Amino acid sequence: MSWAEAVMRLKQGAFDAAPLATAIFRRETPERLVFLAGNSEFVALVNGNAVPGRGTENDLPAALTRLVTASLSATSDAPTVAVHLGERLEAFRPRIKPFNVPEDPNDYLLVQLTALTEQDSAEHDLYSTIRHLKDLLDNSTALMYVKDLEGRYLIANSYYASLLGLSAESIIGHTDYDLFAKPIADAYTKNDDMVIRTAQSIEVEEPLAIGDKADPDEDSRWLSIKFPLKDDTGNPYALGAISTDITDRKRAERAARDAMHEAERANRSKDEFLSRMSHELRTPLNAILGFAQLLRDLPLNPGGAESVGHILDAGKHLLSLVNDVLDITWIEAGAPGIATVPVPAIEPLHQALQLIRPLAAASDIEIASDLHGALHRHILADTQRLRQVFLNLLGNAVKFNTPQGAIRVWCEPGDGSLRFLIMDTGPGMAEADIQRLFTPFVRLSHAADVEGSGLGLALSRKLVQEMGGVLGIEHTAPGEGSTFFVDMPLAATPDEDAKATVPDQEALTTPDEADATILYIEDTHANIRLVENIIAGMDRLNLISATTGKSGIALAKTTPPRLILLDLNLSDMSGAEVIKQLQQDERTIHVPVIILSADATPTRIAELRETGILDYVTKPFEIDQFTRTIRRALAQP
Repeated sequence: MSWAEAVMRLKQGAFDAAPLATAIFRRETPERLVFLAGNSEFVALVNGNAVPGRGTENDLPAALTRLVTASLSATSDAPTVAVHLGERLEAFRPRIKPFNVPEDPNDYLLVQLTALTEQDSAEHDLYSTIRHLKDLLDNSTALMYVKDLEGRYLIANSYYASLLGLSAESIIGHTDYDLFAKPIADAYTKNDDMVIRTAQSIEVEEPLAIGDKADPDEDSRWLSIKFPLKDDTGNPYALGAISTDITDRKRAERAARDAMHEAERANRSKDEFLSRMSHELRTPLNAILGFAQLLRDLPLNPGGAESVGHILDAGKHLLSLVNDVLDITWIEAGAPGIATVPVPAIEPLHQALQLIRPLAAASDIEIASDLHGALHRHILADTQRLRQVFLNLLGNAVKFNTPQGAIRVWCEPGDGSLRFLIMDTGPGMAEADIQRLFTPFVRLSHAADVEGSGLGLALSRKLVQEMGGVLGIEHTAPGEGSTFFVDMPLAATPDEDAKATVPDQEALTTPDEADATILYIEDTHANIRLVENIIAGMDRLNLISATTGKSGIALAKTTPPRLILLDLNLSDMSGAEVIKQLQQDERTIHVPVIILSADATPTRIAELRETGILDYVTKPFEIDQFTRTIRRALAQP
């Protein structure tokens, strides 16, 4: 029997008379149905959009097709579904009956659609909402639960149950005290009570524990959002919560904190080590260089004068290495204390040239300078640090030059900056050497016979960058020499009235010099002897000394000096403590203090300057500079 004959047989009688929308389908595959025929109710339902013999996907509303297909696999009553039919939204529950036609291997389905009443639809909507909420709860990877006001669980999602090794149903009716150890349950209950009492939501970290034997570590934590469920009057009737595992995040935070603390500890240790090494190296250097300078000024035979010169050269080289290492560390710490202010553009370079010309002359190297490009211009810079950069560049131009070579220095104004250029007639460099030139402690092959640490250019570049400038190479090539440049930002020219007048240091005089007593607090005998010799060469000054902080303070109170020279590393107390005690006594509070210390770390210098000292002189020092500092301090009113 063909399907047409079967349809004709069924159309007789009950099929046409059926009050429900009824249709016949042939199932070709589990996913594909072919519409065969429908009674008048069904045809009216689909507005005639069903052609016998064609697949349902071509004619019938998509939702209706899904409803029928889903119903085929239902193990109980088929679910209901809302179907858009034109402008209408209808809800139906299908009833499907398979039947066989003799001598026909095809599967046939009789489908009847029952339209739901308004009450049925409401029940269906509620059922769907509950089902969606349950799916949401059970498929979440966070704990979700609801407790009543006595702390009994009303709802617990599958994830919560799986962590406890229980079923969700077995948790219902229990409290935290039934599921967890008492300290854990106490913590949970305390937070629950806060939510119920205040009727406010909270976000709180809670210990993550699974089972009554759990002993969570410090980082095993839930991040719980707990909120009240309120009735129509606004009173809480239950508590809801969502908790997520933040253990990995807490451990990562702890690891980051530990790493930061370790880095800070290592940095403090490094600072302490550098400060100590600075002191230990500079203290003997102060005596070596200081007494060598005194010997240089004595009438010596040629051999003795040459020996003293070698001592000074070697000592200064060692001091340069110590300074470079300290400066690199200071810059790595962010260069605390460096300050850029408008300065005459010509000043730092002119000062560096004055210092380097004797060295160049001794090496038979000519220096030609044209600084007109810097005249009447100001740049933003730290004068001392920029002079240090120029000294390094000019020193290299001398050291790495050819015999009877030349150095040319000039300036070129640019767009918002001033370029300083230093050209030498040295051997020049290959491209491969340029890439390594500014790497700390790296020395190029042609520099093997020249004294140096390999820190100078790396330090100079970082100093210039800290001042907002750029240091680089404009040109170099083997056999063509090298040209370095320094670009510094231009600054507005300060008003003439704002310029401070600096007195001629050589003209400084000390009133009542015969009464000018200087107290030197120092525990190293060699340094005391050095300063005694220097002061002895300064007419009409009197030096008294103390070897401990306690005795120095007592001497300052009984014999108030005009000036105090103070070492920082004393045997009984720190120099900072001595300053503190001096500033607390009316007899010594106004006595100026100059620190003489082998601790040259910039951070330490900045800290001590903030205490109100007059000046900070690092050991070893140039005697001429030291004497000028003394006279300038005594000349102050």
